[in-house]
Order: sequence, then C-alpha cells, then structure tokens
Amino acid sequence: MQTKNIGIIASVIVGIAITGAIVLGTNTVEDTVDKFAVNADTVDVLLQNSERVFVIDIRTAEQYQSGHIDGASHDVLDSTTLEKRVKTIQNRLPEVASTYNFVLVDDDGTQAKQAAQAMTEMGIQTFYLDGGISLDGDLMTRSQTVIDSKELMQKLDANEDIFLLDVREPNELLESKIDGAVNIPLAQIFQPGGMDEIPTDKPVVIICGSGNRATIATYALAQEGVDFQVLEGGMKAWNPMIQAQSGM
Repeated sequence: MQTKNIGIIASVIVGIAITGAIVLGTNTVEDTVDKFAVNADTVDVLLQNSERVFVIDIRTAEQYQSGHIDGASHDVLDSTTLEKRVKTIQNRLPEVASTYNFVLVDDDGTQAKQAAQAMTEMGIQTFYLDGGISLDGDLMTRSQTVIDSKELMQKLDANEDIFLLDVREPNELLESKIDGAVNIPLAQIFQPGGMDEIPTDKPVVIICGSGNRATIATYALAQEGVDFQVLEGGMKAWNPMIQAQSGM
C-alpha cells in the first residue's frame, strides 16, 4: 500500500491529487458539484496504484458475491454498524482514519452517498462511486463473505485447508481461542508487511470478538486478493456453540 505521487482527473470538475492521501476539491461552481462523488475510472486507477484508499461494496452479500470490483471488500454499513466501524477505525487505526480515504459502492449511488456523508461528518474522509456499480464491467465473483460457527466447525472437523486469522489483541486469546488460529492484531494488518503471513491461495477465516474488527480487516485483505470469510458473531458466537457441544 505504498503511496505514489500521481494526478488524476476524476471528472470534468472534480479533481483528485494524491500526495500521501486523496484530496478532493471543487472549483468555484461548488454548488453544481457533488464533492463526495468519484467515477469508476478513478477508483480503478487508485486500486491499481495501491493508493491510500479502501473500496467497500455496501450492497447485499448476495449481490457482492455475484459480481464486485476487484479489490473491493464487503460491509453492510447500515444504521447499526456504520458508527461502530468508524469508532473502531478511529480508536484502533488512527493512521488509517487520518490518512486513508474510503470509496463506497452500491447499486445507484443513493445509499453509498448517504453513508459517505455520514462517515465524513464523523471524521473519516469518504466518497462514493457515482451512479453505482456497472454490472457490464469486469467484475469478480466469490462463494461467500461470512461463515457461521457450525459451518466452520464442520470444515475444521473435515480438515479442510483453511487459514484461521485471529485479529484480536494477544491478551484476548488468553480467555479463548480456536486451535490453529494465527494471531495478527488488527492494527498490525494495516502496517507494512503486516499481511505477509496471510495466504492468498486458500480461504482465510477472520476471527475477532464479535465480527466488527474482522470485517474491518477485510478492507485491507480484499485489496491483496485474499479469499476472506468473516466468522459471523466472532468468538461470542463460537464459544456458546463449543460449550453446548461439550454439555457445559
């Protein structure tokens, strides 16, 4: 995710200059410009050049799985999750919050624009894909984005080749953990070399306390081509299942 000094014309009026982060500005006819909008060509260039940007598809999981922008992660970012994501990023990833930009993607730009405005007001510079995603372009598909505790247990019992990534802090693993999980705290993932241990040739199941930090981790993993699956409900869902199975 190294930053390069490049200049990009986002549209006829909106310009993007990249010098460590995106800076979006408008000219004197600001009332005719949507300062939160960027076009598909701009998003493509930013991803190809590994700029300080995360692209997040906020459509349904089914829509994302059937076709999404290469390098984009998936997150719901609705009224129950958006504020939680922002606060977690600001508290645990202050450098990301202050130097990275986010581009949200939906069907037509409506929901993405609203979420982008809300995130920007909360302190994280966020834009949206103008007009929404085009289903005619080169899109990536995937089988799933989340996995529940029962399905994960079945895969582990069957010795399927998956990589368990626990993004909690080391002290949290003292209380409970899944055997075989590799611990890389969330903040480390966003540092240079932080993803060196994470494979790109097998499914990676991401684990945290409730699913919040694991979902944020996918923002970075998606750009590296990782086949991510978030453990639904995190350890809060896993532990009761294990206890039920053991008769506790």
